Formats: sequence, C-alpha cells, structure tokens
Amino acid sequence: MMDYIRVIFSLIFAISVMYMLLDCEIRHKKNRYLLGLYATAVLICDGFVLLNFGYSHFMRLYPLIVHLPVFLAFVFISKFKPIKVFFVLWTLVALTTSFSLVGLIISYFFGSSMEIVNIVVYILYLPTGFMIYKHIRPSFLYMMRNTDKGWLGFSMIPISYSVLIYSIGTYDLDKVVTIFNVETAVLLFILVFSAYFLILRFFKQTREQLTLQNEQNLLMTQVAAAQLHFEALEESQEKTMLYRHDMRHHLNMINSYLVDNNKEAAQNYITEVERSIECAVVEKYCSNYTVNLILSSYITNAKNELITVETQINLPENNEVSDMDLCVIFANAIENAINACKNIPNPKDRALKIVCKTKNNKSFIQITNSYEDKVEFVDDMPVSTEENHGLGTKSIAAVAQKYGGVYAFTAQDGLFQTCIIL
Repeated sequence: MMDYIRVIFSLIFAISVMYMLLDCEIRHKKNRYLLGLYATAVLICDGFVLLNFGYSHFMRLYPLIVHLPVFLAFVFISKFKPIKVFFVLWTLVALTTSFSLVGLIISYFFGSSMEIVNIVVYILYLPTGFMIYKHIRPSFLYMMRNTDKGWLGFSMIPISYSVLIYSIGTYDLDKVVTIFNVETAVLLFILVFSAYFLILRFFKQTREQLTLQNEQNLLMTQVAAAQLHFEALEESQEKTMLYRHDMRHHLNMINSYLVDNNKEAAQNYITEVERSIECAVVEKYCSNYTVNLILSSYITNAKNELITVETQINLPENNEVSDMDLCVIFANAIENAINACKNIPNPKDRALKIVCKTKNNKSFIQITNSYEDKVEFVDDMPVSTEENHGLGTKSIAAVAQKYGGVYAFTAQDGLFQTCIIL
C-alpha cells in the first residue's frame, strides 16, 4: 500500500513541477474537458495494469504507461516545442528518482527500512518544490522562451541517468533494497547533482548574456526613438520659423486685396494661410509631448502609405513608464504595422488602430493592423526570416519585462494585434 501512495505522490509532485516550469495555462473549457477525459483514460489503463499484473510489472512498464502519456499531455497544453517538454519531463524523472536514492542512502544507516525511505522522499517534496519555484524557475523559463538550440543535448543527461536507474531497478524500490549498494547510490546522486548544477549555472549565465544583449538592443532602439523625436521637433520648428518669416508677405498680400476691395480673394488667401499653419503644427494625439511627437511622425507616415488610421489615446503627461520606453513601444509597433499594411495591394484594406488607456497607474496599449502574408510564431513571438527583422517585437517584450508587465502578439482573421500592459 505504501508503494502505491509513494508512486501517486511522486506523480503529483512531478506533474505539478512540470506545470510550473512549462508555465502552462489551459484557457478553453474544451481543452480542459479533453485533458480531463485523457487523464481519466490513462488512470483507468494504469489501474488495470496495476490490479491485473501487480506492482512489479507496473513499475517495469512505468516509462510506457506513465511517462509517455504525461509527455503527450504536456505537449498538448504547453506553449513550448516538444523537445523542451521532453527535457523537462526527463529532468523531473531524474529528480524524483534522486529523492529515492537519498532515501535509500539515509535508510542504509538505519537497517534499510522502506518506511524511512518513504518519509525522506515525502519530506523532500515541499522544500524542493519551493526552491524550484523561487530560484530555478525564472532562469529555466527564460531559457525556454529565448533559446531554441541545444535542448536535445541537454536531454541526454537526464535520459542517460534515467536509463541507468531503470536498468538497476530503482523504479521498483522493493527490488532495489535487496541489491542496494550505498557507494553506487552516492556516486549516482553526485553525478546527477553535478550535471544539473552545471546546466543551471549555464542557464543563469546565458540568461545574463541575453538580458545584456536585450538591454543593448533596447538602448539602440531608444537612441533611434530619441533621434526621431528630435527630427520631428526640428521639422516642426523649421516650419514655424518659415511661417514667421513669410508672415510679413502674407499680411502685405491680404492688405493689397482689401485695398482693392477684393474680399473674396482675401478670404481665400487667409484660408490658404490657415492650411499652411495646420501643416506647421504637430497634430495632438495625447498629452505626453515626447510620445505625441513620435505618434505624429509615424501616423503621418502611415497616412502617406494610404493606411486608414484610427486612434483612441489617453496618455497623461506624467506616467510611471519613462517617455523613452513608451516611444520604443509605439515606434516599433506602429512601424511593424505600417510595413505589414504596405504589403496589402488594395489601399482600402489597409487599416491601423492605436488604443492606449491609463487607469490606476497602469497603461494598456493595443495596436491592431491588417495584414496579408502568413505570420510565423515561435514560443508566442512573431518571427521573420528577413535579416535584422523581428527585433522590434523583442524590444517591446523587453520593455514590458522591465516594468513587470505582460505582452501578447496575436494574428487572426487578417488582423495582427500587439497588446501590452505596464
């Protein structure tokens, strides 16, 4: 009976940690029902094997009747590629079997009691789960989201260890107790601990390098946004200076029309001057001066590309998010939207909508544009095969992460949407 309880607790722990490390989220009810039916079917099959063939045969078939169904379930609900799910699964297999090794090593000094093995294993679950969530999960998730290479090589370590453990029968502790060798157990534990220490250290260093690279990319984008800001400001000032320079000539012309009693010509000329004034003034989209300059510049570019632009922007002058970071978001998102719309042959189908709302020091930004070409996603991030493309979305993601916010990119029914909450 204790064997069954230990197996159940081990499975619950492993599935919980996998769910945590893979950052799973089952949003749709249909998927929940399907997953529930799948889990029920697997449990019935496992129960049938256990009741009809016994515990020993059940443990011998454990990789096939437990590991494989769990792997398939997480491939279905996870956002990550199967190879990453594969690595996490075998990492948890290595971890849970290591608990058994620790229990066997400790029980060796107390007469190799299975009760002591079980107690040690149960005690290890809670602190290990907390340590994984607090210290390991951040680096783990960062690597999963930002690195696509090397996962098969990483997987070889837990697979080799698990195959070795399986071959000596550690899945079936009742069998292992009769052939247990404490020196071998200690050596195996040191081996797997050292391997994962190096893997996690590599993850941490890679995360630091990628973070530094993202910060450099973000800085470059901020510099570009600042340059655009000053160019827009300079252009507006030049138009204003030119208008002031021509003001005397305009007044003389209007005065000439009035002297000749040609009121209609004077009125037409005044209307023309008003239009020139409107062109010299930067259109106001929000109260934030710096962001407004960026918006004005990009929206003008969009209109020049015959894109229908709709704006609903409520952004106060003072905001928790720095002006430069807001400029990074708007500049990259709108530029990507313009590039996508330009590929649509019919100008009537080109559309861009910019929404920004602020409440309780939280900013919600949503930029929606029409598109025609297929959009490829890798780990929920849009990717491009063109050189130096795709950096804009990464810069947006970096800003969101900087403020502990959330971001999402979706493409559906001909509309691409960028959403950020800061």
